[in-house]
Amino acid sequence: MKDTIITLYVDTVKIIGLPEKPSPEEVLSCILLGDNHNDLPKGEDFTSKIHDRSKLAWVGAAMYIMDSVQDFVIITKILVKKKKSMIKIYDSRKSSGKTHKDGYVNKAKSGSEEEYRIHFLVNSGGVERKFKIDPKIRVI
Repeated sequence: MKDTIITLYVDTVKIIGLPEKPSPEEVLSCILLGDNHNDLPKGEDFTSKIHDRSKLAWVGAAMYIMDSVQDFVIITKILVKKKKSMIKIYDSRKSSGKTHKDGYVNKAKSGSEEEYRIHFLVNSGGVERKFKIDPKIRVI
């Protein structure tokens, strides 16, 4: 499978309980990031391995959904940091839904790596808060 689905798993109860202006480390302690290329969800290395010229999708998920069935995570924005980024994000009107973001990887050399930003909204127990993280992608 060439296309990549990157899933952001969030401990919704823990992250909602963080201070009003949490440190990046506090936010990272509440999440796992994984994808559909045998990169199991993990917290220590937020680098997704992707293929050039492939489609990308970012989705959010409540980590302990069975304990908090009403909680949810929505990816609100993917922000590339370089002007000539290998990541291209589809206009939200052309995406397949409002709960996640879609894009693709332009032609890129194997080993290329890039940081980007994921903005996401968490709702737990009716309380909503917004957060962001800065993971990386690496072309394999």
